[in-house]
Amino acid sequence: MNQFAFLSIIFLVPISAFAQKAEQGNVEVRLLAERIPKNLGKVVLANKETRSDPFDLPMNNLSAPQKPPGRVFSVWAMDRNESIAAVRLPEDGNSFVVLLLVDHQKGYRPVVMPMNRANFKGGDIYFYNNTNKTVLGVVGKAKFSLRPGRDTVVTPRGFGNKRYYHVMLGVKQAGGNKVIKSMKWPSSKMTRNYVFFYNDPVRKRVSYRAVDEFILPKKKEAVANP
Repeated sequence: MNQFAFLSIIFLVPISAFAQKAEQGNVEVRLLAERIPKNLGKVVLANKETRSDPFDLPMNNLSAPQKPPGRVFSVWAMDRNESIAAVRLPEDGNSFVVLLLVDHQKGYRPVVMPMNRANFKGGDIYFYNNTNKTVLGVVGKAKFSLRPGRDTVVTPRGFGNKRYYHVMLGVKQAGGNKVIKSMKWPSSKMTRNYVFFYNDPVRKRVSYRAVDEFILPKKKEAVANP
């Protein structure tokens, strides 16, 4: 065995481990819960080796960027001393949004998407149907229909340069579609929106929640003088 091969064997494992830790350090996630039970308390992102700093799980905005201990981790409720979601991030990419949808059995079901998802731009609306019924919607002149457990991104269209467009959300029923909400929605390229359809346990009917995410404008590249 030559000297180069010998050194390669010696340093292969340490270098690989170091690269893996460095790669994990570059990964960040922002979390958003569909709903939060009472007295949930602080949560951490944890695996068998380590965990993040404690933080409050938000439902009205995305969390601040959090550093997960790896691409596979649990969202751990500290007061309950139990995992409320098991998350697996894609191998490609370093910045993700993790949506935590209420699981009808226990805890949350995570939906992971890249932070810079190409088809989810400023002005767009992400819809997720976490109910047992088909939901419908009209956004400007764009229409959608979602079966249970499905999601879609809708780009509002057909309202010209107006500052508001009409949104109508409803539920498909055998006796005729039922409108949940009819409203005007502000048009802005500075935000993108998350809308969750869910079964309201108190009112015993399908309801929805909408959350805005502010989008920072892209910096224009400076043009060098000739």
